[in-house]
Amino acid sequence: TQRHNRKEAMAAAQSSIERALELVGLTGVEDKLQDNVRESLEKLRHAGIRIWMLTGDKVETAVCIAVSSRLAERSQQFFTITGLASVADASKRLNALRRRNGEDVVVVDGSSLQIMLDNYPHEFMEQMCRASSAVACRCSPTQKAAIARLVQNQMKKRVAAIGDGGNDVSMIQRANVGIGIPGKEGQQASLAADFSILTFSHLNRLLLWHGRNSYKRAARLSQFIVHRGLIIATIQIVHCAMYYYAAVAVYNSWIQVGYATLFTMLPVFSLVLDEDISEWVADTYPELYRELRKGRSLNTKSFLTWVFKSVYQGTVIMVWPQKHVRAVQ
Repeated sequence: TQRHNRKEAMAAAQSSIERALELVGLTGVEDKLQDNVRESLEKLRHAGIRIWMLTGDKVETAVCIAVSSRLAERSQQFFTITGLASVADASKRLNALRRRNGEDVVVVDGSSLQIMLDNYPHEFMEQMCRASSAVACRCSPTQKAAIARLVQNQMKKRVAAIGDGGNDVSMIQRANVGIGIPGKEGQQASLAADFSILTFSHLNRLLLWHGRNSYKRAARLSQFIVHRGLIIATIQIVHCAMYYYAAVAVYNSWIQVGYATLFTMLPVFSLVLDEDISEWVADTYPELYRELRKGRSLNTKSFLTWVFKSVYQGTVIMVWPQKHVRAVQ
């Protein structure tokens, strides 16, 4: 295999082989928007999620799809980066993109995208993240995976990749969360993804409802586990301090095993099955999803709050009965 000038060598090999060919027939796969795509994209935008479209279609087709799917509002303009031939041209278009207010939809083709990724990866991705939406046309599977990697590593963002074809597999596997949709192109994307949905409209329920519940429940459960173990640890520490730091267990070993399993089993199930809002509210008001991005359910403040509760409760459980018994005696 040739490593240097690989693209030029492949183009030369193709031009030498594809000569004097006779067209026998053409095959095609019908590709159209699914139902409720517009409503789904609108709710995702209201939830504060940036939406990029990476496609292998040409620029005109991709722009038509972006308009018909409401990826771009009617009042928005398209900032196109197409036909770049040199690094100087890429620098000029990048400077022009910087002067925009970030309200336009950026459209870039495959060749221009490769020049940007090779020469200005960080600056280009920074400006792309400032835009309301982005459309990348004539993208190869390698370019799709590279975009997902750059957004993760350089922009420190979490990426969810949705695809329905075999050319989306590399992007799906590179993203933080891969979502596959089985379609007429096969099951490759669905089998390679973390989650599989039948239609694109199911993405709202997956993110706005199940994603919300998963984050909320995981945050509460993890902090409750720390809270539960820290209470009994505080009781043991206070007991040793009251009796001159004698190495004596305050509870029997079987009681401690039962405390971690049987006695505190119901709170665990209540946290796992807890729902702060109904599914209808989460779907009707997608703006509630924005609160999850602030990380208020699981951060340093909430963790220290649980630690303070654990120390306080463990101290009261151990000290108050001792004082009460002494007062009675």
